[in-house]
Amino acid sequence: MNILLVEDNDIDVILFRRALKGSGHENALVRAHDGLEALDILKERHCETKIEDPFVILLDINMPRMNGHDFLEALRHEEGLRKSRVVVITTSDDPRDIDRAYERQACGYVVKPVGTSEMRETIDTLNRFWDICEAPKTSGDRSLDRI
Repeated sequence: MNILLVEDNDIDVILFRRALKGSGHENALVRAHDGLEALDILKERHCETKIEDPFVILLDINMPRMNGHDFLEALRHEEGLRKSRVVVITTSDDPRDIDRAYERQACGYVVKPVGTSEMRETIDTLNRFWDICEAPKTSGDRSLDRI
């Protein structure tokens, strides 16, 4: 699974990269500093930072230029991008932010862990979730029970 990490905080990006490396998963990671840059990447305006399918977007909420909520709204208006899988990963545990993210069709909402080991657990859980989502479906499948 390729990851587009939309995050303005350099420390959080370093923490995420360390956790990703320590998790043993072979995820390709592309970083955008805000929602506008992420839209440009997704529209392939920046060829050097193109992201390949399949991918998931990990999205912070509080960013300059275009915040996460505005990004989700813009994404849903882009014909080729509206079905993109987005998991919000942010410091906000405000119920209004959570509701707003799901109203804009986020697939999940995670309050940012504070350390590398907690972030690694979050990455492991996300990878298991996406592996199950990508697996062929069978009748009566209860795969999500394993998460």
